[in-house]
Amino acid sequence: MAAAEGWSSLPSDLINRITDCLLATNDIDYYMDFHAVCSNWRSATADPKNTLDLCFRHRQWIVLDEVFENNTRLLVNTATGRVVRKELPMLRNYYVIATTAGGFFVLSDRKYLHAARVLSPFTGHLIRFRTPVPPEQYVAAAVFGPKPTLILISDRSRTQYRADPASECYTEYVDQENYPMVRLAVLGGMYADGEDASVRQIPDVMADKILHMIGAFGVQPLEMYLDDLIGNLAAYNPQLFPNRCFLVKFAGEVFVIIKLKHHMDVFKMDTDRDLLEPVKSIGNLAIFIGYRRCLAV
Repeated sequence: MAAAEGWSSLPSDLINRITDCLLATNDIDYYMDFHAVCSNWRSATADPKNTLDLCFRHRQWIVLDEVFENNTRLLVNTATGRVVRKELPMLRNYYVIATTAGGFFVLSDRKYLHAARVLSPFTGHLIRFRTPVPPEQYVAAAVFGPKPTLILISDRSRTQYRADPASECYTEYVDQENYPMVRLAVLGGMYADGEDASVRQIPDVMADKILHMIGAFGVQPLEMYLDDLIGNLAAYNPQLFPNRCFLVKFAGEVFVIIKLKHHMDVFKMDTDRDLLEPVKSIGNLAIFIGYRRCLAV
């Protein structure tokens, strides 16, 4: 009993040093467990349910489950490789529209206006948007900035929708030429660090280099978004499956990954020198490539 009392009376500066270590690796679930231990630890730490502080923003998590048949989801911390299976009973009250690189859930209210919601699975914090979810199909979403800002992109119309929680309507961007790069940036986690950013996260010079390079590899950006190709997996033919390109942001670096028929090529983006450098070794990094997205752990 004395030992337990000693732990509960840890000084505030030591408690905060421990929680800083948890937040440094984006282990928000561990932080929530720590915060719940006792009243002294709760009073010494901020409650993520009542704040939009960027230190509690999901940055390094990926939701692996894409078939939403129940309220349990599998999440992976891409920096540490730690896997968490999380029960989210709140999901039964909403339609799941998408998940973001970083680990947020983009939801639609089941009520008449179908207002957009963004859920943090570990803190339970629900960000309410005034705007309804546009009546389109989406393949990607992102959440960025302190407000935060929600981005939804649609392959069918090549439209980007952007709104803040207080927005009365979405700001729409229809840019057929730049859409492939915006889509790559959204899926690749370019917005997942939580910082404020423009819609286009890739400098124009680098975007031109990437488009030139994927053209040289025979990657057709529009073919990567064909719903028929992705949806009809039963008729999948490896000989006909197109070459693909992905962006992946990992540990502060941005990698361009080209998936070819029998192998892949990896390049690192150097924005200071406007170069795409071939990567000869990925070290202890593991790269997983799916039909719509790519994951580095």
